[in-house]
Amino acid sequence: MIDNDNKILSEAKKENAENIALQVTAEAAEAEKNTAATELGKFESVSALLAAYKSLEAEFTRRSQRLKELEEGNKARGVPDEGAPSQESTHGVSTAQNLDESVKNAVIEEYLKTVAIGKSVPLIVGGVSSAAPKFTPKTVKEAGALAEKFLKN
Repeated sequence: MIDNDNKILSEAKKENAENIALQVTAEAAEAEKNTAATELGKFESVSALLAAYKSLEAEFTRRSQRLKELEEGNKARGVPDEGAPSQESTHGVSTAQNLDESVKNAVIEEYLKTVAIGKSVPLIVGGVSSAAPKFTPKTVKEAGALAEKFLKN
């Protein structure tokens, strides 16, 4: 009977261990599914993401081919590419840069002409300048009289 009980107990332990392992596996699978769902963003599954990628790749290929056709058509008609560098810009400064430089130089020249005309900067702005005395006082009495004269005016 003891052997039978030990046998039943060991079988129960095995079943319990198997159940725990299944629970852990199921929880891990659920966690992985949740993690994958958050990593996939707006896509529900990996297959939906793969289908969207293939669709995007096909659209990109179509647009690339269309762009190449348009560029070849423009070259055949002699129309320059707007995005491609022009001959002027490859051989030096472009026309727009020359125009900007000439406008800048004209503004600077105009400014220098107005400054050079002779407009001087005023040395005293507002207020009244005091006249220098015609003589220097020789005594304290003369200095006091001069100071009194300045204070009265």
